[in-house]
Amino acid sequence: MKLLLPNKKIKLNNHIIETYESGISLVGTEVKSLIKANGSIDESFVIFKNQEAFVINMYVAPFAQGNINNVDAYRRRKLLLHKNQIIKIEHQAKKDRLAIIPNKIYLLKGKIKMEIAICKSKNARDKRQDIKVRDIKREARKYY
Repeated sequence: MKLLLPNKKIKLNNHIIETYESGISLVGTEVKSLIKANGSIDESFVIFKNQEAFVINMYVAPFAQGNINNVDAYRRRKLLLHKNQIIKIEHQAKKDRLAIIPNKIYLLKGKIKMEIAICKSKNARDKRQDIKVRDIKREARKYY
């Protein structure tokens, strides 16, 4: 597994409850651009429409040698999940008012996969507690 695009902000702002692996529907120049790690998923999220999952606001840089075959960098991309997974994720997100956020994009056996996470937002108190724990661990490593 080769990590292409991580979401660096997800653990800072959210509690991850559950993760799922999905495929992404891409065109040829997007695949080439993602393999070179030209893109971002930091501000992206997943929506559901007609029992299909789509990732919104995912940036894939236009491929330099792509000429007329390049597509819109922020277009909506379909996620490839089983129907029962889509129903389960959608139901859980609506019931508990949770967000579905892309966690990372990676290359697995020649195919580009996306890990999506069901998340609950952290409040300011939780973020401060995480920073405090991280600082304590850093100090402990310094002396041992």
